[in-house]
Amino acid sequence: MSSAILYKRITNDIKGLIDAGELQPGDKIPSVNMLKEQYGVSHITAMKVYQELSKDNYVTQKRGRGYFVRDAESFKQVKRTGNIGNFIRPLRGYCQDDNYFNDINCGIQESCCAQRVNLLSSHSTLPLNHMPINRAALGHIEQSMLDCINHVDGYLVDERIPDDIVAKVMQQSGKPVVIVNRSTELTTDSITPANRQGVRQVLDVALRMGYSKFILARPGNRTSNNVERYESFMEFIKASAIDAASYQIVDNCSIAPWNETIPLVIAAIKKLQSSGRTLFISCCDSYARQTCNILPELNLLPGKDIGVLCCEGFGFSRLNKPEIAAVQSQPFEMGKLAVKILLSRLDPDNFNSPRNLTPAPLFTFGETL
Repeated sequence: MSSAILYKRITNDIKGLIDAGELQPGDKIPSVNMLKEQYGVSHITAMKVYQELSKDNYVTQKRGRGYFVRDAESFKQVKRTGNIGNFIRPLRGYCQDDNYFNDINCGIQESCCAQRVNLLSSHSTLPLNHMPINRAALGHIEQSMLDCINHVDGYLVDERIPDDIVAKVMQQSGKPVVIVNRSTELTTDSITPANRQGVRQVLDVALRMGYSKFILARPGNRTSNNVERYESFMEFIKASAIDAASYQIVDNCSIAPWNETIPLVIAAIKKLQSSGRTLFISCCDSYARQTCNILPELNLLPGKDIGVLCCEGFGFSRLNKPEIAAVQSQPFEMGKLAVKILLSRLDPDNFNSPRNLTPAPLFTFGETL
């Protein structure tokens, strides 16, 4: 009999003893040597039994003493399903410019496969690929999340699913939730890019490189990511004692028509460029690319006469020339991190407070800094 079949058999035998009450909360389960002798298995196979029982919340380890059936207060007869509810927008056709959530999905799938966890996805999430999302579509998503309560151990939730729906699912399911690509005020974990750390680090580098004037193109959509990037920029301005005449903020970029905002950008560049080395920062990669394309018309060379930086690292920044310097969002790593944090919440001994987590900041210089 293979070791995989043996360890499953042993695990199920011990679960049966606990379920039948023959092993009570607080009782010590058979030792490694006892399992080896009784079943004729290796030390590694015996240890896999303990890992499986711990994962399924049947036993807890007491250092130096062995493994014990969980006590009456913490022991739960809840069986893990081995499934995660994946309420992230579905994969779409790949394009050159923006595969952000495709990459998040790929990170989620790779991590789940590595952890031997199944993903339970719903067709109701299709409208998440299109904005705006009407309330009826969100209602279908909410119902799908509630319908699978008994079939999943926790949820990965798209940034576009609002907090009121997430709160209802958390309340009715009692299961962990990780929100992906936005922060939240709910008492649950969230995964975002390293917005604050990334922007601050690259601006500190720019200051050391001799940039003394700064222009921030701020998107009109106030997502949590864009808010954090703006706040990090303003914290840098204050901490570095940059005076009001040495920076400009252009609002509603990428929301208002291009022909309305680009004159404001050009005016800001002309105002600051004459008195110091200027860095143009865009929270939106596509807007950085459009701005970079018009700079030669102003007799300015990106990376030489003016620096250009974007904050997402999409194809807009990489695929055309010059390659734009970017604070990379790392969506693939975000997907992997989301799974890791959600699975950690299934450990009954995890008492860490909910938090916002990010991949480590990653910056690429490109050709425009």
